[in-house]
Amino acid sequence: MAEAGVVPGAAIDDAEGENLGADQEIPQQQAQGEVVVNIMNQVLIWIGFDVVANRQALRSKIAEIKDMVDLTEKDITELQELYAKRTQNAGRMYFGLQRTKRLKATLHWQVR
Repeated sequence: MAEAGVVPGAAIDDAEGENLGADQEIPQQQAQGEVVVNIMNQVLIWIGFDVVANRQALRSKIAEIKDMVDLTEKDITELQELYAKRTQNAGRMYFGLQRTKRLKATLHWQVR
């Protein structure tokens, strides 16, 4: 998990390959030893979407956190229902009550 006090989106020292959180994706290298944390991936990890495939599926619908500005809580509910109705082979995913509430809460964050 990322070090305490590290601001999402900030460059962090990752010389040993540690502190990438639950995210096992290969991060973008900025300079030797610095890693840029993708804000949307980090938010999805904090919400509880630990599986990389689930985060990628959600990012196909909501690419960046700034895209959430135009969404409503009803949109999140519809997205949750859309994934729950899919077959397992088509990418079924259950959000659960807690993750749905946390995803809805991100709608109210002020992105600058």
